[in-house]
Amino acid sequence: MPLPMVTVLLVVAAIVWRRGAHRIATIMAIASLLLVYVLSLYPTAHFLAEPLEFHYPKYAEQPVDAVIVLGGYHRSDERLPITSLLSETSLMRLSEGIRIYRANPGAKLWLSGYNARDQISQAEAMAKVARAFFIPDSDIVLQRQVKDTAEEALAWSMLMSDKRVALVTSAMHMPRAIYLFRQYDLEPIPAPTAYRSGGTREMTWNDCLPSANALHIVELAWHEYLGLAWARLQSYLPVSGQLPSSDPDLQSSGWTIPDNYSVKKEHHEV
Repeated sequence: MPLPMVTVLLVVAAIVWRRGAHRIATIMAIASLLLVYVLSLYPTAHFLAEPLEFHYPKYAEQPVDAVIVLGGYHRSDERLPITSLLSETSLMRLSEGIRIYRANPGAKLWLSGYNARDQISQAEAMAKVARAFFIPDSDIVLQRQVKDTAEEALAWSMLMSDKRVALVTSAMHMPRAIYLFRQYDLEPIPAPTAYRSGGTREMTWNDCLPSANALHIVELAWHEYLGLAWARLQSYLPVSGQLPSSDPDLQSSGWTIPDNYSVKKEHHEV
């Protein structure tokens, strides 16, 4: 989001320049470039990301009955090995989910995410990778119809009411995810991963140089702050009552949804 805003500002500056207000246009252009520079610095990126990423502690080996891994991004391509099917972030999420699953004998691995423009859903992509790491099909439960975190929270709420569940997602995404799950009076155990900030290294002169990676972190943090604000706004609105369609894997795995199931949307703070 910051980059599109800067682009718009530069376009406005160009229009203002053409209309003869050269001084104002110059100030706007310089301000835009300075903004891009500041947002491309690692100190800025960490300043914005750390409050999100360290809002919840890492998983502390609590016993759980199931592990939810929220969907991310994948790309189907037969030329690639199975380990390249998921994006880096999705692979880290799944790796943490498998680690927690293995630490809790008898637990289930719950995977969610729709197909977007790909041939298979994110849930199915993660399941393929999980099977490659010898997770049995009987322990994998999929939600392939959910399109975003809000739908994932609603869909998994159907199964979570009487179970201890760990929630795995990117550390920066965790505050929004937990907030959305709490809207259904649920308290999953946060298991953040895929950190973009943190560490104890000292600053050097290199930190004064702009970085595309730092700008990307800022973009991710901006997205999460906006997403959390939108989730809070929506929490004051009544729930639609439209439950995601039941995934066939829910029935085949024995995890069924009661016919009279209903959800109660609550309002909670982070």
